[in-house]
Amino acid sequence: MSDQESTEKQIYRVLIKAPIETVWSELVNTTSPRPFFYDALCETEGLAPGAPYRMVSKDKRNAFVVGEVLEFEPPHLYSQTFKFTTNDDPPCKVTYTLKEIGEQVEFSLITENVVAGSKSEKSMAEGGKWITENFKAYMETGKVLFTAQLMLGTMSLMGAFIPKATRVEQWPLGKYEQLRRN
Repeated sequence: MSDQESTEKQIYRVLIKAPIETVWSELVNTTSPRPFFYDALCETEGLAPGAPYRMVSKDKRNAFVVGEVLEFEPPHLYSQTFKFTTNDDPPCKVTYTLKEIGEQVEFSLITENVVAGSKSEKSMAEGGKWITENFKAYMETGKVLFTAQLMLGTMSLMGAFIPKATRVEQWPLGKYEQLRRN
């Protein structure tokens, strides 16, 4: 962690009416874009500690998030470093936990080490709430919320305005983690 002050741990939590195995399978899906992750697709060499990953657009032309898997314990824990490719902020930590509560699953999205007052902090706060609400909706109905559907439709029309700095050529799988280690 740098000398910059980081925010306290933020926790976003919902109860989902679905079996834990189904919730886990959707959370870690790497074969298709996930509407609750802003229609991004997780590209990785494998979901295991130390593996790099990047979250890319449906057309696979832009990488919006890069990082490394820290912990992966199916079906309860998935933790990763997380860096927006559009921000100069250092990576933070994102953890997803699943816990069975009766016939429901408690899904938690936890963010840590986000630089206070940064662009990443604002995006993480908005995104944490958006992801948990839409993940719940998707798991229970097969669709994200209507407002999210409208937003995703609008985002798909904005392709020409996406910063060139996000092009996947700029972010080969694992690039950020390799640079960080040097």
